[in-house]
Amino acid sequence: MTRINISIPDETLKKVDRYKQLICITRSGLIKRAIENYFAELESKILEEKKKEAIKDIIMIRDKIGKELKSWDSTEEIRQLRDSRWKGSSKK
Repeated sequence: MTRINISIPDETLKKVDRYKQLICITRSGLIKRAIENYFAELESKILEEKKKEAIKDIIMIRDKIGKELKSWDSTEEIRQLRDSRWKGSSKK
């Protein structure tokens, strides 16, 4: 494991010491957990942004397709498929 030196404000160090005692962990352990939690939160935010972008893209594609297929009647299409199946099953 690599060792590093960091500078943090005295107030922050006091908080670190207070919380490390509460959960019975070393300063290094507490700081490591805090960093890991921060990265997990950051990754979650990045994924959320990617989802939002994907949804925008899907909506744009849906709108484009919708404009091109405005004259297409899905209900009529289903009726024709249904009727063609019924006609085919009565040929026994």
